[in-house]
Amino acid sequence: MRHPFPLLYLTLFLTGNAIAQDAREKKEVIQVAQQFFDALEKGDSLAFRSVFLKNAFNYYVTEEKDSVRTGSQSPFQARFSSNRIIKERMRESGVSIHVHERIATAWIPYDLWVNDIYSHCGVDVFTLLKTREGWKIASLAFSMEKHNCK
Repeated sequence: MRHPFPLLYLTLFLTGNAIAQDAREKKEVIQVAQQFFDALEKGDSLAFRSVFLKNAFNYYVTEEKDSVRTGSQSPFQARFSSNRIIKERMRESGVSIHVHERIATAWIPYDLWVNDIYSHCGVDVFTLLKTREGWKIASLAFSMEKHNCK
């Protein structure tokens, strides 16, 4: 009679490795998002551009009075100014990271200040692809909300 234990141990071992790998990948995705926030705050255009794929695109949505405004642009069009310091901070709750092989999404609620004055809140939704150089942002869609910011 064969014991099922070796198969059970192998299954638990492989499952444990998959969970550890998933946690490591999620941590790397969060680190890329944090690099994005850090580069934005420092006004470091080289660091900012380094987290994006060369053909990445940004999209936004915001409500203004009775209308909704949307837009898009290449992140490489971003202009940094020493007169304007942007601080974007991830919220502690509501962050959700999903990874499958070489594609990931990061749903990150945020708050944003311009020159230490609170501007707005919203959600950043990063789509990332894992390249030979690591995770890179393929697209960023974000909301800009003036109301309901906690």
